[in-house]
Amino acid sequence: MAANRVYTPEEKLKIVLEGMSGTISVADLCRKYDLKPARFYYWKDQLLNSAPEIFENRGRKLDEDRIREEKDKEIARLKATIAEIVQENLEIKKRLENA
Repeated sequence: MAANRVYTPEEKLKIVLEGMSGTISVADLCRKYDLKPARFYYWKDQLLNSAPEIFENRGRKLDEDRIREEKDKEIARLKATIAEIVQENLEIKKRLENA
């Protein structure tokens, strides 16, 4: 067996889904990918334990995106206000120097 083989996240997902499909035994799957069964079960547990987060975070992600968008708009508005105030101050300064 390949002791130090590094699998990409995509490869891990593919292997776990294949193993969960029921079309191949875990033993055959592990031979096919030169993988120890303990590693397969570890990856499977990782997937199953993180699955609720994926669905749970979806709503939060949309809220975070909306909040970020609102903050970006507010920052743009504040920058425009600052630019306007700076311009007004420059005009007042010029008038005072010419008076």
